Amino acid sequence: MKVIFDLLAASLYVSLVQNLIFNGGYGISEAVRMSAKPRKLIPLAVFMTYFSVTVSAICAALELLPKFHAKSEFFHIAVFSAVVFAVYIVTMAAVLIYGKIQPKTIRRISIAAFNTLVMAVPYINYRSAFTFMQSIGAGLGAGLAFLVAVLLINEGLKRLDLNTSVPKCFKGTPALFIYTALLSLAFMGLK
Repeated sequence: MKVIFDLLAASLYVSLVQNLIFNGGYGISEAVRMSAKPRKLIPLAVFMTYFSVTVSAICAALELLPKFHAKSEFFHIAVFSAVVFAVYIVTMAAVLIYGKIQPKTIRRISIAAFNTLVMAVPYINYRSAFTFMQSIGAGLGAGLAFLVAVLLINEGLKRLDLNTSVPKCFKGTPALFIYTALLSLAFMGLK
């Protein structure tokens, strides 16, 4: 029961309180880009969650090795990057071998794998000294955080476009940046 609680607690913590998109800025450029095309959001969020969880699990398993755990922080970052690359290569090989896939899906897999959010999750797990299940929960939470961020930004875009009281010089990108900054402040207040 404690294992399930650790997984769920870490997932909720990373997705809501420590939303890596708004608090850390990881993956914000992709979140803003996806907010304009929300129908493409679900496949990308699924791929990002897959990569976050898989990479977190592998890196957390490596942390259990005493010789690996004793290495320098730079070594950890290099290994975490190599794990992301290896998971990407294995995933692409499996996708290309076992199924017909559209070029758009291959592009989404690439964007999801090398997003700064996915790259940051194992490092944050390492710095937070998360257990194995907490690391998996953090991976799930990172995918959920991306989904929440894109949906909130999308809703803000809709409301900003409909609002006639926004001055012309603030329409579009400036209003989006101000809105995203206010969301970031709101999520920082949850800490």
